[in-house]
Amino acid sequence: MKVRDFLNAVYESLIKRLPKQYRKHEWRIRFGYLQIYFDNPAVHYEAWVQRRAGRIELGLHFEGERDTNYRWAELLGARALEVQAQLGGDVELEEWTEQWTRLHETRQFTSALSQDLADEIAVRMCRFVEVMEPILAEEKANA
Repeated sequence: MKVRDFLNAVYESLIKRLPKQYRKHEWRIRFGYLQIYFDNPAVHYEAWVQRRAGRIELGLHFEGERDTNYRWAELLGARALEVQAQLGGDVELEEWTEQWTRLHETRQFTSALSQDLADEIAVRMCRFVEVMEPILAEEKANA
């Protein structure tokens, strides 16, 4: 399966799984990645296929203004135990570039991109949304 077809399959599987309150969103596929977002495209969930490396990076990205991105990282860092309890210990919060931060995990894949793998990634992406959107909303309300 081609990367773009795989990412379309991830999205189609994801929209069937998202709870109703998260079905109104924007999305895009570009350059080997799928992004979905709710308010601001700079804060988005992403599935990024790195075919040559045999991995898929999945997570919540903060790619806006540096101060805003680092503020989100600080807020999520204070809730790291809660986030890891819900998403698992493989999830990492990190500075990705000098400006961007992300909460992510990396999954290896050894076989071809397939519908089964697309469904697996969609389930995981859905879990990120279900866990992180209430946290983001709570932190926005507290700001």
